[in-house]
Amino acid sequence: MENQAIIVIDESEPENEITEIGEENGEASRHSQDLGAGNQSEEEDEDAHGRELDYYMDLIESRLDDRRNGSRGERRSSSVCIFPIPNTIPVINDRAEKPEIVSIGPYHRGIASLTDFEEYKWIFLERFVSRGNSLRFYLHQMMEVEGATRCCYSRDLSSISKKDFVEMMLLDTCFVVELLRHIGNNGDSSPEDDPIFTRPLLIPPLIRDLLKLENQLPIFVLENFFNWSKGEKAKTFRQLAFEVFDLVLPRSPDAIFPFLYADAKHLLDLFHKSLLPPNRVMKTDRRRPADQPMQCVTLLMSSGIKFKSRTSECFLDIKYNNRELQIPSITINDFTSTVLINCVAWEQCHEESSSYFIDYISFMNCLINQSADVAFLCSDGIISEFSQDYHYVTTLFKQLGKSSGFKVRDCYLSEEIREIEAYYSSNWATLKRVYFSSPWSFISVFSAFLLILLTLVQTIMSVWSYERQFG
Repeated sequence: MENQAIIVIDESEPENEITEIGEENGEASRHSQDLGAGNQSEEEDEDAHGRELDYYMDLIESRLDDRRNGSRGERRSSSVCIFPIPNTIPVINDRAEKPEIVSIGPYHRGIASLTDFEEYKWIFLERFVSRGNSLRFYLHQMMEVEGATRCCYSRDLSSISKKDFVEMMLLDTCFVVELLRHIGNNGDSSPEDDPIFTRPLLIPPLIRDLLKLENQLPIFVLENFFNWSKGEKAKTFRQLAFEVFDLVLPRSPDAIFPFLYADAKHLLDLFHKSLLPPNRVMKTDRRRPADQPMQCVTLLMSSGIKFKSRTSECFLDIKYNNRELQIPSITINDFTSTVLINCVAWEQCHEESSSYFIDYISFMNCLINQSADVAFLCSDGIISEFSQDYHYVTTLFKQLGKSSGFKVRDCYLSEEIREIEAYYSSNWATLKRVYFSSPWSFISVFSAFLLILLTLVQTIMSVWSYERQFG
């Protein structure tokens, strides 16, 4: 018993080792789980980011496609022909730019001051439909051209639904056609409660409203509806339109005839073309600086240039010959102000249009520097005595001229301007301008000349007397 040994086995250390190994394995397992979860989260984030990127890519590509289609279609299409008055033109006369009585087309639709006349459009629609075809026929025709009609307007009309747009265009088209018939026929067979001829003072502003750029309808729509509703022997739409315009600006049939078949976008374009000077072409004068202005009436008159009113059915047809500037007479009233402002706006907005009105306004802007220049033009009969006051005429040409920009080299009056400048720079014109521009300057020059002459005579007499006495 004494030799037996007691062996004590310490089992605590292996257990500890096992425990530590188990803990290490647990931590590794948790770490691997965390890594797996992290990798999964990153993959989900990448997927979400990819989906978001795809969404924005689709959105941007869609918008780029819209812009490409728009640039090829409506926005840059030659069919765009109805614009708002550009911001470059200052507000000179609000009645000449905005509708006074009736809104035609979408630009001024729903304005409170114009809603009173909207009810009368339904009266004119009934009269129009009573001429033949059914309302269903006209509604169908308008629906067919709804897209082409929208393309004529430069502004975005997407806020107007197809139903509202078709209704508006049908009402306005029938109203314009029937209004021209009504005024052109002097209200024949008009009922006692007629909204126009019971108030004849409405006719001039209504005609002005038909010639405002923001108040236009495509002429192909007007002509089609007119032709569908006219009788076999009726005049054409353009003949009727010119007859109405002649009530405020009378002209001979010979002056109007060439424009009955001219290519036109709307009524303002048709009227604009009929006012252009005949047999005049745009010329280029490279000898004159592009921005050099011409002198005003006062300076030209003091240099010896005479002003004369000439008879012409086109007030843009200006001539210069032998120190005489011949300008057709014009009356500056509400109608001519409307024509001048809207024709200048049309030429600025439409790239294919000529610039005759811009050149005319710029030319008159050079001539008129102050109210005194207007007074001289009135005394010569160039500006009619029935025009607005001198201050209004001066403001009209100055403000409208500043917005136009004068391209002297490309002006249709470039030859006349060159001849005027050549005379104005001559020695004789300078002599007259400096020494003979007024009676007082003439008296001063004459007095100086007389004094020199008397001094010379006195010197001669003194020499002659000396020679007699001592010779």
